[in-house]
Amino acid sequence: MTRLGVVLTGIPGSGKSTVGALLAEAWAVPLIDTDQLVAERTGETPAEAFATAEGERRFRRAEEDACLDALSRPDAVVALGSGAIESPLVRDALAEHRVVWLQAGVQTVTRRLGMTRLGIPALTAIRAQLDEQLQSRAGWYEAVATEVIGTDRLSPGQVVAAIEAGASR
Repeated sequence: MTRLGVVLTGIPGSGKSTVGALLAEAWAVPLIDTDQLVAERTGETPAEAFATAEGERRFRRAEEDACLDALSRPDAVVALGSGAIESPLVRDALAEHRVVWLQAGVQTVTRRLGMTRLGIPALTAIRAQLDEQLQSRAGWYEAVATEVIGTDRLSPGQVVAAIEAGASR
């Protein structure tokens, strides 16, 4: 069976990188994690970049370029950075791809990212920020998605199986 590439999108902690790695290995295709690609190109992590307003602007420009480059690879699994969906150019480029929105709740992702150890005030602030991001991006995720998979109660292997089942249609 010929495999086509897939783009995974969703909020941080929804499983894009983990599921992407499993899919890329199973399909013997490259994994392109756009957050990693941006970090390699800019020399700084997203957290470092977002420490200043200019750093965030620089990161978003680099992210848009990296995503457009990644989306030119039809044979790859692309784990799209969660904020890339804010770019109209990236959203337009996604129209040509199979896009799977890995939908996850804020409580689930903070648990997956190990943030529950931070204490109640920090966890509350992080969850509020993630909830705000999800609310502002959900419409875009939905608009570009060709498939939606709720990941809250699924293991990464189960998500891979659901994506593969969709590929065999």
